[in-house]
Formats: sequence, C-alpha cells, structure tokens
Amino acid sequence: MNTRIRELRLEKNLTQKALGEHLGATQSMLSKIECGFSVPDAILLLNLSQFFNVSTDYILCLTKTRINADSLLAENIHNFKKYQRLISLYQKMNIRQQQDCFTFICSMLGISEDI
Repeated sequence: MNTRIRELRLEKNLTQKALGEHLGATQSMLSKIECGFSVPDAILLLNLSQFFNVSTDYILCLTKTRINADSLLAENIHNFKKYQRLISLYQKMNIRQQQDCFTFICSMLGISEDI
C-alpha cells in the first residue's frame, strides 16, 4: 500500500521517531508503514491527517488533490451561507411562488415533483 507519509514527514523535516512522538506511534511502526509492510490503523490515519492538515484520501494516495481541512471548512461555510440565503428568499415567497419555484427546479433537474 502506497502512502504519502514519508513525503509529508520529510516536508516537515521530521524523523520517524519525532513524528511518532507527536502521534503516539513508534518509529518501527512508521517505518513499516512507509516501506509498505504495514498499513496505518484508522486512529493513526486520522491523527496523520490532522497533523499534516491533509485529507486521509491524500495520505492513502486515493487522490492527487492535497485538500486540507481549512479549505474544506471554508468551502462548507461558503455553501452554508449560500443555502441560508436561498432558504431566506424561498421563505419570503407566497405559497404559489414556492410551488412554481419547486416545479421549476424539478424540471431543470429532470426529476419528479413527488417527495
């Protein structure tokens, strides 16, 4: 199993021992993971993700995109504010306008109006 742990560790100029001390893991465990002889358990994977501020998918080489938690949070906040605004506008509509809006959205998406 390929991981990016070694690459991330070297970017921070850390030894396996120093990284292990930060994460509560042994140097031996990290060495086996970096060499592909072992895989990180879920808790270690989450700790690595948080420590390096990248997604678990990035660590496991499931994506080439280096998404960090801050960018995900910023995107979610932006979307949340956008949805709040849409809901606010929808609530200002009368019943007929809401029905027309719902019908329009369903037709745009090609989905049934049945909920």
